[in-house]
Amino acid sequence: YANVFNQYGRWEFYSGNTEAFAYKERTQRFQSLIGQTLERLSLSETPHIYFHYSAKFSREDRAAILSAARSVRSQGTYSFVWINTHHNIRLYDSRVEADGSLSRGSYVVTSPNQIYLSTTGYNPYRKVLGTPKPLEINIWTKQPSGIPNPAPDLKALAVQILSLTKLNWASTDSLCAEPITTKYAGDIAYLTDAFLRQSQFFNLHPVLEKTPWFI
Repeated sequence: YANVFNQYGRWEFYSGNTEAFAYKERTQRFQSLIGQTLERLSLSETPHIYFHYSAKFSREDRAAILSAARSVRSQGTYSFVWINTHHNIRLYDSRVEADGSLSRGSYVVTSPNQIYLSTTGYNPYRKVLGTPKPLEINIWTKQPSGIPNPAPDLKALAVQILSLTKLNWASTDSLCAEPITTKYAGDIAYLTDAFLRQSQFFNLHPVLEKTPWFI
């Protein structure tokens, strides 16, 4: 399934289904899902679309998604952003005036396409957001055919992800450790699994595709 957000971080709609399928079919399913989802959007001829995901895609998965996206907008720019929370990296601030955690919004560049972003460190609004575990963020950007791929703007990437951690509609405290793009996807997966445990057959009513039922 896919959660769609606009350029301002506003949730637009949910696209997908609850039918089980074989793992080997995932690449074809990705391709179909992306094509159907992008067809529903009002896009310019040269959009820049970001695909956020928390489980690492294979090269074949990314190729299938890119092929589907280009079949809808061939001149679009497509960025794949893998947000990994399952790692053992911890970042700390040893300065005397700090509380030990790397302040929220700080990031460390570890490769040309990878950063570690602190979203749980010290901030003036809430001193503690949990264990100071940063997000590992990896990005790959694909330009239209014939145009060389530029080096990613890692500062802009950090700003984008940090901004998306301030939009948690499901909480009275808008700040959260994970961007809502992947957080809401995880919430949907949890709830869908719970529904399927209750009944073998579960279908989401089409009306709910434009309603944030998972909040």
